[in-house]
Amino acid sequence: MVSKRNSAQIAGIAILIMAAVAAFTYGYIHNSLVVPNHSETTIGNLKASTWLFRTEIVGWHFILLCDVVVAWALYKFFKDENQLLSQVTAILRLIYAAFLGGAVFKLISILRIINGEAGIAPELAGQQMLSFLKSFESTWSFGLIIFGFHLLLLGFLALQSKAIHSSWGVLLILAALSYITIHSSKIGFPQFDSQIKTAETILSLPMALGEVGFAVWLIIRGGKPKMKINEAFQNS
Repeated sequence: MVSKRNSAQIAGIAILIMAAVAAFTYGYIHNSLVVPNHSETTIGNLKASTWLFRTEIVGWHFILLCDVVVAWALYKFFKDENQLLSQVTAILRLIYAAFLGGAVFKLISILRIINGEAGIAPELAGQQMLSFLKSFESTWSFGLIIFGFHLLLLGFLALQSKAIHSSWGVLLILAALSYITIHSSKIGFPQFDSQIKTAETILSLPMALGEVGFAVWLIIRGGKPKMKINEAFQNS
């Protein structure tokens, strides 16, 4: 049986590993290969660096696995305090993971085109690759809106818990609202792409600090019994 302390550590470690893999997979590889508003350069990069693109796809699969682990571990951690809300929170993360899986399938489709396995005429291959890339971004963005609602409920769970400082709940809610606002805007107002990217850069700190900071707390303090004041003085 997994203890509350163990579930906290599993969730925290999985979130930190996932964040590191995402920074490499999306922050480095994807942004190196995909050049906004430069279609020919992007297509050339994908064809010339197939091995790097394969590495990105592997990274996304690892992230997907971590999301499932985190959903389970956070449910185990919070279920004794509010089982229904914990279940809904976990389900939202699993739904997000399903959207991420659908988005990654678009990247696999691009790889099949590069390898000549898709049965697409060469003159249409580039256009189809760009279409799949756009579909990857839109599918993932929609999923991240759901992820934002997952963080929102996670923030409410943290605020309800007597063992968690309220500041973590506030940070998670701020991160949630940032995800929901940014990615709803990306889907609903694509004509304001440059302004949305500026806002995303500004909000990247609370978006990262909310979940990653909470992950560190889970590893260090999550599931540990609260130390009483007199015990603290005795141990000092």
